[in-house]
Amino acid sequence: MKPLLTLCLSLLLLWPSAPAEACGPGADAVSGHSHPDPPIERFAAGNLELLTETLHPMYLAYAWRWMMGVPTTPQEQRAVVDTWMRMRGELEIGDVSKEREAWHEAQQRALHSLGLDSARLASPRSDIPEEERRIHGDAFERASQTLGALSRLWRKHPALVLEWVDAQNAVFAGACGPLPAMTAEDLDDAGNPVRPPTSVQARRQAERDYQVAALHLYCGRFDEALAAFRAIEGRRDTPYRARAAYLVARTQVRQALVERSPWLSVRPEEQDRFIARLGEADATITRVLAKPRLREVHAQTRRLRSLVRSRTQREAWACTLPTLVLEPGTGSALAAELGDFNLSFAPKRACPSSPASTREMLEWIDVMQVPDEPWTAAQKREAYDLALTRWKQTHHAPWLVAAMLKARGDSPEVGALLVAAARVPVSAPQGLTLALHTVRLLREQQLLDAARERLAGVPQERLHERPTPYRLLHRERLLLATSWESFLGIALERASQETPWTRPSPGDPGLEPPAAFSYAALAILNTPLTARRLGELGGNEQVPPAHRRQLRWTAFVRAAIVGDDETLQAMATTLAESEPSARSELRALLERTSVEERMFEARLLVMGLPVLSVHLERDPFRVWPSALTTLTYGKSNWWCGTAPTPVTPFSFVGEEERVTAAAEWGQLVEAGSSVAYFSKVALAWAQEHPKDPRSPIALYRAVRASRRGCPQNTPEALAAFRYLHRHYGKSTWAQQVPYVY
Repeated sequence: MKPLLTLCLSLLLLWPSAPAEACGPGADAVSGHSHPDPPIERFAAGNLELLTETLHPMYLAYAWRWMMGVPTTPQEQRAVVDTWMRMRGELEIGDVSKEREAWHEAQQRALHSLGLDSARLASPRSDIPEEERRIHGDAFERASQTLGALSRLWRKHPALVLEWVDAQNAVFAGACGPLPAMTAEDLDDAGNPVRPPTSVQARRQAERDYQVAALHLYCGRFDEALAAFRAIEGRRDTPYRARAAYLVARTQVRQALVERSPWLSVRPEEQDRFIARLGEADATITRVLAKPRLREVHAQTRRLRSLVRSRTQREAWACTLPTLVLEPGTGSALAAELGDFNLSFAPKRACPSSPASTREMLEWIDVMQVPDEPWTAAQKREAYDLALTRWKQTHHAPWLVAAMLKARGDSPEVGALLVAAARVPVSAPQGLTLALHTVRLLREQQLLDAARERLAGVPQERLHERPTPYRLLHRERLLLATSWESFLGIALERASQETPWTRPSPGDPGLEPPAAFSYAALAILNTPLTARRLGELGGNEQVPPAHRRQLRWTAFVRAAIVGDDETLQAMATTLAESEPSARSELRALLERTSVEERMFEARLLVMGLPVLSVHLERDPFRVWPSALTTLTYGKSNWWCGTAPTPVTPFSFVGEEERVTAAAEWGQLVEAGSSVAYFSKVALAWAQEHPKDPRSPIALYRAVRASRRGCPQNTPEALAAFRYLHRHYGKSTWAQQVPYVY
């Protein structure tokens, strides 16, 4: 991260008129939810929707402001949106095409209003590439505003307006020679020169002085630029006095970075000079911020200060930034300081000298965020206990949110949290987060009617286009279903938005994506359910065909592992009709007269079909090809193991079925990964049936699975490999696997 930080800060600073945007990684996947859902403007305006434990620190700090009632102005909201979009990669740093086009249109309007020919607006060619001049869109916007003002002030002096436009285009073009001479004259009706009033002449000279100073900066003539901006700052008759004070510091910083390339290592003396340059800029920044008369440039000066001190006072500044992001009324500085806070944030950082309000926010962010490593049960309880304690001490809204996120249905004092959450309207910044987690906690407490009632009060139409809160809402609706029919109906609602697919005829608006279960539904179905239940769902016409196929095969695999002969035969009978590539093996299985033979035949078949698993795949359209024998790359063949899970989550499942499901799930957990399970099955069968021609086939398939299955290099696979080569070494099956993986 540090090299990226150095690069981003350096590149951003090279724009002389640019906001000091914070840089960072590109856009993250929505599934991780490290960013709020788009459009990001909603979050910036206080519609926090669903706050999660995976949001970046800058978003959590911004949410803290809203929940604590710190006012945020429209200007600040626009700035943070722009910064966040750049950090997500939705806006390119340095792309000024939109602003440049707006500048061209402003010239056409101004010249047309003054009766001048706008056809002569072609800018002179630049002798410096634009990426080196680093002209930010903000410069074009300011030029457009200035042109509008001058067109009104100099309405009687159109020649001067045209002179200014030509000079400004020369500045933007980076033609580093002298600007066009100030020789323009207005003429009266008789063609005689008209001398402009003294005020117009003074403004004309002030504009030219600023253009010359800017050109020095764009062309890298830093000493000349510093002298020019300091001279402008010292005059009282110029509208650029405040901005020139800021640009003195900006020039100092740019000079420091240009002299020291961020991509190359530097000698100690160069590093010392670099730090000294930034120190001079810091002194200038401090002076500017200390003067109330320069308030109009305080926001951009604060942005510049954050950039400088992130380089020269990294640790101290990391403790200063959290306080700055809580200040109201800082304008566009808020965006840069939030971005730099995000880059410098470190969990559990001690900032003892910071104000109590700052330390409280940092503690809240620490509690809210999940660590890189999975939490232990003790860590989860500790986070909940801390959030609960802080909420009871302060009654601050953010702590109520944190406590609700960390709570479970059996957590102590969760009832008090639910009562407090019920008092918060859904329209509040944190209201939706509290409402959805209220539903979850009521469900975990088995207060299902109360959970359904609270869920009914959540405005679902508001969430339909918001992926993250909708996913939680959708999951709760699934878990609160009252029957398999209602569950299946809910499970199909998000299919068209979640399931990737390829149109047979690209661009045909009449085609719809195939029906499919939502990811949440598949995740829930991947909990303790009996093999028989999965098979019954695979026969339900309400289930889309691709999922029916997957459910039947998954039921078949589970039945083979847990020894459910009745379900195994039922699935084999059904699959033999619809799976021609496995028809002969399935019919051979059905012809076996003993349970033991049928089970081994089924397990042997599973070993030969890499697509099969004990788990339902999230995307059957991608993973389930027509050829069941297709081996894919990586470790996506068969399965990698089964995690312990207590019970089926469905309230409408009877006790007997629930007990059976839990027992079968325990058998799947005990079976372990596919490679280990296949190896044990094959070895045991070969030892008991050494003359069976299927024994070397089973051993071969187990060893083959170790190459493309999960995990590799298991002791079980090694044992199967050794037995195969020791007892069936001359067979074609042993010769096909000369190695074990």
